[in-house]
Amino acid sequence: MIQPLRAVHRRAFVALSLVLPAILLLGLEARRTRFNLDTHATNADDTGNTVRQSGTLWQKHSIQSRFYSKPDRPQDIYLVLQPVQELNEPDLLLYWATNAPQGNVLPADAQFVDAFTTGTCFLLRLNRKGTGYLVLFSAAHQTVFDTARVEKLQ
Repeated sequence: MIQPLRAVHRRAFVALSLVLPAILLLGLEARRTRFNLDTHATNADDTGNTVRQSGTLWQKHSIQSRFYSKPDRPQDIYLVLQPVQELNEPDLLLYWATNAPQGNVLPADAQFVDAFTTGTCFLLRLNRKGTGYLVLFSAAHQTVFDTARVEKLQ
């Protein structure tokens, strides 16, 4: 009775040794996000007209922020963030909100911009006033990492 159970057990472990690495690789591949470059982050370029540039917008960290528009689409505002020091926070996400965050909670009106990457160009969807808050949110810790008040970009 034990011999047939050992044989089944051995076959199950051989099958798992083949299937589990495949599942792991598929999961890692699925984690890589694929963005549409028209609406999400693109590589920063210097072909735009600088609307505003500041190194003092953010409350807790020193992050150089450059807002610009492109000549062919002047109504769109793009943002490039360059932190002075590396931000050691996992899974930072960039949000745009018209209201300031209260504590470590994102405002209800916060709009997801993109996953934060240093030197990447983000397209902002602004309201008519062009004022609001940029919010860096740590998805891993579920806390607001930093905020920046932005006034009149358009």
